[in-house]
Amino acid sequence: MAITLTCPSCGNQITQVTRSSQILVCPACNTTSFLQDGKLEDIGKSAVLTDTPSIFQIGRTFRHKDWRFSPVGRVRYDYGDGWWDEWFVRSDNGKESWVSVDEGEIAIETLVQDKLNVPAYESLKIGSVLNINRIRMTVIEMNTATMIGAQGELPFRAVPGEKYNYIDLLGPKRASFTIEYQTGGIECYRGVWIDPFEISEV
Repeated sequence: MAITLTCPSCGNQITQVTRSSQILVCPACNTTSFLQDGKLEDIGKSAVLTDTPSIFQIGRTFRHKDWRFSPVGRVRYDYGDGWWDEWFVRSDNGKESWVSVDEGEIAIETLVQDKLNVPAYESLKIGSVLNINRIRMTVIEMNTATMIGAQGELPFRAVPGEKYNYIDLLGPKRASFTIEYQTGGIECYRGVWIDPFEISEV
């Protein structure tokens, strides 16, 4: 059920549509607010995301094969040579996941809830091979991500300027795996790269 909240900066009405949201960005003044105990706390302005072409828009519904989903938030990360968007999406059944878009390449990702024993960031290099849940994965990218802007709702406390190290791995049948070395701990996401032409607006 959607909940209506008031922006602490400008007084605009903001609609919360996911239960797990911790961050909401006001569409009127772009203030980033932290949601706690049903109240919004102003934690500063979020960078205005440039209006670049995208097949996704917040509040609309899309389909990939039998999966219907609606983007409710977006966060943008800079990695030095460019940037990519992570769309926080909600399925028709309420399940939440992520859709990563990087230079037209799209991956569907879900947070791995199981605790995995992953190596330290410094011990890895491009080409390193890891066995993730008995799947042979190869490190194809290592870098530092900087959060540069957000929009809508997010399930974590994203602060512009925050940095973290990450590695991207690729396995058979375009299976992907991302390990994020955050300040508060390590998060792992399992995903798969898909054909953008398989996505359509409902």
